[in-house]
Amino acid sequence: MPDPTIQQVIDGMPSRYNPSAIKGLKAVLQFILSGDDPVKFHAIIDNEECKTADGVHDNPTLTLKMSSNTYLDLVMGRLTGQQAFFLRKMHMEGSMSLATKLHNVFIALK
Repeated sequence: MPDPTIQQVIDGMPSRYNPSAIKGLKAVLQFILSGDDPVKFHAIIDNEECKTADGVHDNPTLTLKMSSNTYLDLVMGRLTGQQAFFLRKMHMEGSMSLATKLHNVFIALK
């Protein structure tokens, strides 16, 4: 089965949000993807709800920069955030404590 497109992953992100992972979470996650399928989008998390929007947010809690291929590897569970960071495939700005918990916030596709 082929990987989903980046747009399919973005569109499905709210349904993969796990609000019980970090109760009461309020954050804005900014994603800046480069490479084959470049896109900028953000996810607004407000406790029990997650919404995505195109473009750059004015005040993100955490910004994640990576290639679209790395993002798909993360979403598909083939790569962890820690691996991506230490392999320098992903760069982060903002709340590092939130970054270390993201693997629980969104359910991986498989």
